[in-house]
Amino acid sequence: MKKLINIVLLALLMSTVSSCLKSGLEELPTYNEAEIANLYFEYRWWDEAANQMAVKTLTVEKQIVDDDNLITCKLAVPAAGGSFTAAIRQEVSLNKLIAYIDVSTAARVTPLNGAPKLGTPGDFSAKEFKYLVTAADGTKREWTIKITDFVK
Repeated sequence: MKKLINIVLLALLMSTVSSCLKSGLEELPTYNEAEIANLYFEYRWWDEAANQMAVKTLTVEKQIVDDDNLITCKLAVPAAGGSFTAAIRQEVSLNKLIAYIDVSTAARVTPLNGAPKLGTPGDFSAKEFKYLVTAADGTKREWTIKITDFVK
């Protein structure tokens, strides 16, 4: 009898918790853009004095050519100052940078042919990399990022 009561209570609980909304929901847009809108590079190091990770964003002069799926950029290391000392500035190189990008809404980015993963330290010394941007609806575009100059 106790088992039967528990089953009935469970059935009642399930029927009150479940949703019966079948209509009146708005249609969400299907995003079909696979664009790269911006590109950033930064250098990170451990700041002993502050006992924390420090970040310096590099200056990036870029051209984004949507029709060619191409981004060309020139990177410049900012002047030393504050915790970004001259000694730390000397350590900045293409093989120790972190890159990140702004992409279309709901798009995914996949590195191709050994390109460095975005958002983590990577080696950008090869100066040309390919990334596949996949829109939410499955549209794909292969983008090339070329570093034309690195100025310290």
